[in-house]
Amino acid sequence: MKISLPRTLILLAMFAATFFLLQDVAGVHRTPILQPLALFPTHLGEWNTVSSRKSGEEVIKMLGVDDYIEYNYVNQAGKRVNFYAAFYEAVGNGKGYHSPKNCIPGGGWGIDEINTVDITPDGYERSVTVSEMIIRNRNEYQVVYYWFQNRGRVIASEYWEKIFLVTDAILKKRRDGTFVRLMAYAEDGDIEMARKALKDISIHILPELDNFLPGKVL
Repeated sequence: MKISLPRTLILLAMFAATFFLLQDVAGVHRTPILQPLALFPTHLGEWNTVSSRKSGEEVIKMLGVDDYIEYNYVNQAGKRVNFYAAFYEAVGNGKGYHSPKNCIPGGGWGIDEINTVDITPDGYERSVTVSEMIIRNRNEYQVVYYWFQNRGRVIASEYWEKIFLVTDAILKKRRDGTFVRLMAYAEDGDIEMARKALKDISIHILPELDNFLPGKVL
């Protein structure tokens, strides 16, 4: 996808402004998580945890996360979904998200498509929008959903996440944030089946995370 020069300049200016504002905002509060992600349910609807992963101390230090979780869920049909969430008490000053758009390419995997998807979680009055990527390694496919569940918002776009991060830091003295990612293999190239699995588990994960993450900016 070709990006025009004016748009590129706007994005560069926005990233530069974000960087300097996040370094210089005074009086920003570190906002703790409501309860540890280690207590996140291992059973969600028809989905059950079959394994979890814990990163080494060096990786945790590099990422700068204050809390995180990585579970592998499987449903009754045997479909597997990897769930990862990383929470930061204050994004900035060396602590921040690593977008899948930059992290996933590598090891033979590349991005085929980038889309957005609307999901209506259990108990939500309105749908929310999350980002979707279809990644491929030769003839193998995976579908990735990701979003930022920050300060009472579900945000699909990295650009809007940065805008909200700056405005909340300035006006509300908060810049806590959470990056959420789900991944499912598209067995036999069946991308729609992988999408269905991600949607099925997302409607449970989104509202459950509200019990752990700091709420909206007041």
